[in-house]
Amino acid sequence: MTRFSLLIGIMMLVASPVPAADDPVQKAMKAYEKHRYEDAGRDLRAALPLLEQSKQSPAQLTLGMIYLRNAELHRELAQVSAAVNADYLRRLAAERGANRSRYSDLYLGLALIESGKAEAATSALEKFFAASEDAKYKVIAKIAMGTAASLAGDSQKAQELWSGINGSDPEVKTELAAAYSRAGLQDKDPVRLCDAALADGRKSGKAISIMAVKNCIGVYGRAGAPDKGFDLLSRADLKSYFYRDAIGKSKVLTFYDVQLLSNLSVFYFQASLAALEKASADQQLKGFASYYLGEAHILAGNTDQAAKATATFLASPQMPPQYKNRAMVRQGAIQHQKGKQSEAIGVWDDLIRKQPGEPELLADILIACSWLRIDCPRVAQTSAAAVESGDGKRFAILNVGLGRYALGKKDLGKAVTYLETGRDKGNKNKIESNDPLMLVNLSDAYYRTKKFSEALEIYFEMSKQFPQVRQIQEALQGIYSMEHKSAGDVKIN
Repeated sequence: MTRFSLLIGIMMLVASPVPAADDPVQKAMKAYEKHRYEDAGRDLRAALPLLEQSKQSPAQLTLGMIYLRNAELHRELAQVSAAVNADYLRRLAAERGANRSRYSDLYLGLALIESGKAEAATSALEKFFAASEDAKYKVIAKIAMGTAASLAGDSQKAQELWSGINGSDPEVKTELAAAYSRAGLQDKDPVRLCDAALADGRKSGKAISIMAVKNCIGVYGRAGAPDKGFDLLSRADLKSYFYRDAIGKSKVLTFYDVQLLSNLSVFYFQASLAALEKASADQQLKGFASYYLGEAHILAGNTDQAAKATATFLASPQMPPQYKNRAMVRQGAIQHQKGKQSEAIGVWDDLIRKQPGEPELLADILIACSWLRIDCPRVAQTSAAAVESGDGKRFAILNVGLGRYALGKKDLGKAVTYLETGRDKGNKNKIESNDPLMLVNLSDAYYRTKKFSEALEIYFEMSKQFPQVRQIQEALQGIYSMEHKSAGDVKIN
């Protein structure tokens, strides 16, 4: 049984005489099954005003599920992008002579902020600030230095860096809004700043910039303003670059800000929670909605809310037993987060004793261990033995679980082997046949083992549904070129 078994149950619950091809909720569920989250969410959201009242709660539940998977995927993409871009930008920043771009320091600093490396980020940003003659981008670097200071716990220095900045430029205004939002300074009214900056942009007649999109989607997400965010995304070109630096006659460098992906993750998590809360008000769907609310809250870092929603789901009658297992695995993870490690291990051990060798259960526990960054040697050994003796698609999910666990342990050889084994052999990089989260994990393992061509092939396929992965493609292609002294054999569209 896969996570889509619960989806099938929901489809049966909300089934209507209207053919699935014409019913927006069922159509969105079908797209969700194929991991086409962008299409599914956009089309169902557009159909909401036309749906009869009886379909509103199922539609909100489906949207919540779609946005949750999209949030989780974008969080993983952001982590990979931060690592890949920092690697690429360090190489660019290390260059000397006329071919060096100063902007590599700026974007390296921004990437390091997303990796949580405030001190290293500040060093790169200060280097750009001291050497650049671009007034606008010096202001952007100064705002970023304030964000780095805030992340390091020096709120006074952050305020000093942000004070006195001229926010008349719409893009600079959105940078300030994003910095205030990220620091939790709601008294600065970051939503109003974004609204004003976007209105200024409309008046000028210019296309909305990717910088403004990156900043304001995070602001709207943190403020719980999904309508504003979705309106913004409907007008955005997510594959756009942030800055292009022409050096000499033949060298052009393209730069991206990793924060686009992390802010999309923040936005989709909040949109998911909002939709699932609406669905949970329907008593018929409360159990289903509570399952996904528990998952959304724990992934968003809301431990107490996750525990409450998960308990509600477990108390609901007639829920699929496999999903009760998964919810109990989540309960164990919540216990571990609260410092009750022995209780967490006890929950998982009890589940395994009752269902020895069950691949989905073992995979769920391994993924929880990886997410918590803890060692689970007994589960890993049991799982490895199970995939050795098991065969068929039923054990593909356990191979993926072992691969993700090995990746977290930086056992890259095993990670590649297990993830490749869990991948659909006939459609190896297609998101319709593979969980895109698994593909991102595999691409990360490929990158870390210098299999750049294989990693790029994954993003080539993913870009058809998620054009925002271009920032990872470009950085990987740059590293590939540096490593092999050529452009490589994988092209970016």
